[in-house]
Formats: sequence, C-alpha cells, structure tokens
Amino acid sequence: MQTSLSQEWYKFRHQKGPLLGLLVLLGLMLIMALSAPVTQSAVVMGFGTPQWLLMIIVIIGANFMIMEDQHTTIRTLLYRHTYRWSIYLAKLLILSLYTAVLVCLSLLFTGLLKIVLAPELTWQRGQLFNHLLVGMAGTFLVAILLLTIILWLACLLPINTVVIDLGLILIFTGQGIASLIIDANPTLMAILKWQPLNMLNLMAQLPDPSYQKDTHLSNAQLLAGIIGYSGFFLAIGYWRFKHKRV
Repeated sequence: MQTSLSQEWYKFRHQKGPLLGLLVLLGLMLIMALSAPVTQSAVVMGFGTPQWLLMIIVIIGANFMIMEDQHTTIRTLLYRHTYRWSIYLAKLLILSLYTAVLVCLSLLFTGLLKIVLAPELTWQRGQLFNHLLVGMAGTFLVAILLLTIILWLACLLPINTVVIDLGLILIFTGQGIASLIIDANPTLMAILKWQPLNMLNLMAQLPDPSYQKDTHLSNAQLLAGIIGYSGFFLAIGYWRFKHKRV
C-alpha cells in the first residue's frame, strides 16, 4: 500500500492540473467577492466554494484516473501489482487529501476576503464562522461521495470528457432532480428520500436547516447516507477496476 501511495503521489504532484485547480478556485472566489457586496450569506457559502470546488474535483479526479488508460501505462501498472485494491485505494486517498487541502485553503481565503472586503461584518460571537466551518465540512463530505462516483464512472467509461460531463451534470442538476423525484412520488417518499442524489444536499442543509423540508432527512441521516453510498460506490468501483481488462 505504501508503494502504491508513493507512486500515485509522484504522478499526482507532477501534473499541472492540481495546482491550476487550486489557483482557479481561489480566483473564482475572489471574483465572486468583488462582483457583489459581501454579505453574511456570501461568507457562509465561502464565496461559491462548494460549486467551484466540486467542479474542480470532478475534472481533476477524472483526469487522474483515466490518464493511464489514455497513455496505456495502466497495463504496466497492473501487471506489476498483485493487489489492485492498493492502486485503487491509493488514488482515492490522494484525491481525498487534495480535496481536504482545497477545503482548508478556501476556508482560510474566505476569512481573509471577509476581513479585507467587509471588516464591518461581525463574526457574531463565532456563529458566522461556525456556519462557514460546518458548510465547508459538508462540502468535503459531498466531494468524497462524488469522488467515489467519478472513480466508478472512470472504470466504466474510460473517456475523461464523458466522465467529466456526467460529473458536472450531477453537480448542477443532482439536487434539483432529487427534489423533483420526491415531490412527484409522495407515496414513495419514505424510499425515494434515500436516493443518492438527495445526499448531495448535505452541504446546503448543514449551514441552513431550512433545506430539510426538501430533503426530508435530518443532518444525521444525510451523513449516514453519504457514508453508506460512498462505501457502495467505492466497492462497485473497485470491483470494476479489479476486473479491468488490459
């Protein structure tokens, strides 16, 4: 496992995408902060961090997983390793670490932008910061779920543009589709509210409990759902990777 982690980390840090993704995230946050008056809502949402971060994770994750298929180096990699699980898990861990770095830096940058651009905006005895912190935690958890889905899709469809497009569709329409499905079938609400798309609402519901009227799940239930579905997509993704033909 340690060997796989070292190899995957070496490949990851020699890509231009991760650094570019970080710079793009901070740049988009700055644009959002400068384009409109800084409000408490804007601070809590990290100046659009959830949306931008998930988009970057989808692109970086898909490219990182599929690049070896495109360059046919996956054959050498799999032939050298008896245990494919170590390769798959190493990729997920590296991407999860990258996600954590993005979340932490966006949290710090949000605080900096608030101090510089809206010093008159108080932290309300820590309440504003707590909402920001909780929202970022929700974004991280949703990003992990999204990563497991992206890695699974990358094993099914090793074409980065297709996987990226599907990932972006999930980001922009997943929550809306989940609400439509639940509202259209009220008699099946007890079942449909546990669909994976509904779990994407965690990052919005944690800082704003009013979203519970749309998700019909508590924060604890959404968290349990994210953990469960992350494990599920991790398992089927690895199964597909394990049986990958080279």
